[in-house]
Amino acid sequence: MARKMMTKEVTKTVVKVGKLEMVDGQPHATQLPDETIIGNVNMEKAQKLMNKKYNEHVTVFSVEPDTTVYEMEVEEFIKLASVKEQ
Repeated sequence: MARKMMTKEVTKTVVKVGKLEMVDGQPHATQLPDETIIGNVNMEKAQKLMNKKYNEHVTVFSVEPDTTVYEMEVEEFIKLASVKEQ
């Protein structure tokens, strides 16, 4: 019996974010931890999500989407997955 494989393409976006503050009258950027969001997120959407997460205005410096293709044997998937209620 041939082993059948299933594949799934998943895109994650790494968001580089920081907080701008005034230090001695000069703007200073403090890097915050990178955030990973499932999906291909643009700058505008990332900005809204990060402002909401930090409950204040932060600055998104970049968004870096990365798509990876995963695969798994169908039999293994059936063992690990839960059945979706309809």
